[in-house]
Amino acid sequence: MRLRKRYFQVLMTLVFAASTLIAGNQLAIVRTGAQTLEVQLGNSDAVAGVQFSLHTSSDVVVGDVIHGNRTLESHWMVASYKPNDTTVNVIILSLEQKTFPAGQGTLVTCSISSLNSSVQSNASLSHVMVTNIQADSLEVAINNLKWSNSAPIAASNGLKSIQLGQNYPNPFNPSTRIAYHLSKPMQVRLSVYDITGREVNRLVDQYQSAGEYSVEWNTNTTLGQKLSSGIYFARLSTDNELATRKMIMSK
Repeated sequence: MRLRKRYFQVLMTLVFAASTLIAGNQLAIVRTGAQTLEVQLGNSDAVAGVQFSLHTSSDVVVGDVIHGNRTLESHWMVASYKPNDTTVNVIILSLEQKTFPAGQGTLVTCSISSLNSSVQSNASLSHVMVTNIQADSLEVAINNLKWSNSAPIAASNGLKSIQLGQNYPNPFNPSTRIAYHLSKPMQVRLSVYDITGREVNRLVDQYQSAGEYSVEWNTNTTLGQKLSSGIYFARLSTDNELATRKMIMSK
């Protein structure tokens, strides 16, 4: 009996220790455009896996989920499933057992569309699990989001230093032009992703001066292979900023 009691005490100590292993991690929903939500991770500890469900109010339909600037490397798997129009379940993990080092950035970008002009809409996270490389659960703070549909959209951290225009024409075939603006010199990457989050073409990856730029995409992959019609995403990214536009290639 004493042995069983002692075992229970040790077990409870381990469970409590595991649940309070690490603090200083945060998941936040940020609205970066009229039709865009980002789930951002700020972490002080090495994170190996993230799981969550993103819910929106009944007036907001969730759309495609694509990689953010923290999950662009090919070993990061982003799997998503929509059980209904206002919920998407997301799992993020490394196929090479790597981790997110301490830092901050976007895990995924989710497109949204409004069904009506409700005064206020919201988005929230549930079933959140953040783990380290040993699969221990890490403590994480959650920042959900409410927004007024009558108010202008504010940038998440001040004025954006990058602006990505909508491609033109859109829908398009056989080519389209993507314009963007840089407010200061910086290393910049402009890529095209398919609907699964796979990078199909990297159009720009270099240090550029401040100014206006325009790049043509001929609907080919980096290797010159012709892509089929469907939905694609143009993504402009720097070390700490990200902008995405949805593009439609017609038949």
